[in-house]
Amino acid sequence: MEENIPECSPNFAADDAIEQMLEEHFVNFAVPKQEICRNFQIYTRRAFLKRFLAHYEFFQKVVNLPGDIVELGVHRGGSLMSWANFLEIRNMGDRQRQVIGFDYFRSYQESDSEDSQLNSVNAENNHTGAEISEFEAQLRDAIDIFDSDRFIPYKPRIVLVKGDIQETVPKYLQENPSLRISLLHIDVDLYAPASIGLRHLWQRVVPGGVVLIDGYGNSPWEGESRAVDEFFADQKVRINRLDWCSSPGGYILKE
Repeated sequence: MEENIPECSPNFAADDAIEQMLEEHFVNFAVPKQEICRNFQIYTRRAFLKRFLAHYEFFQKVVNLPGDIVELGVHRGGSLMSWANFLEIRNMGDRQRQVIGFDYFRSYQESDSEDSQLNSVNAENNHTGAEISEFEAQLRDAIDIFDSDRFIPYKPRIVLVKGDIQETVPKYLQENPSLRISLLHIDVDLYAPASIGLRHLWQRVVPGGVVLIDGYGNSPWEGESRAVDEFFADQKVRINRLDWCSSPGGYILKE
């Protein structure tokens, strides 16, 4: 397996300071929420816009491929909703392709994993179980709004699968044996769900499909990297990275 590992040193203090400046801007100028949505380019930080553009670049690689988009690790749903909007814009007439998101919707502290040091490394930046439960409620409400704005809403574009990925992924495949994947986005941070996801889903990725490994090569999320390295250890797979965006940390084009 060939590797090209990106470096990543998150500066959470600087992030907090910039976001505080934005909060004060919204208050000082009484910016209406709808104006923030309509003119997001003004307020979205460069790092987030880069991630959005990177996702669109990967989507363009699979826009004409068969298969759904599968995301392991939904969190607040930013990436999930990006994939869904891309499909609505570029594949409006294709009512079969869906975005399928798997998530535990629980905090790291509530999860059983081999990634014990993740909690100590990143504890102050993790969200509580109550907060993550609220994320789920917010996302489901946002999906309802998204569905109301779709051109042909008769079939759901987004499917959320809640539960332990180690259990829900195998079960979903049993119930949906015809699943094919054009793009697989792994953003779970942890070893076990990343390992299980690859073992069950890699074979479902169609030739030419894309696998994104969000935390690859980033030390706080070593478990995800280790799962990828172990799975592809005996395979001729090249892990690439973008030279202008650190997220995802790595990606694979399936031959």
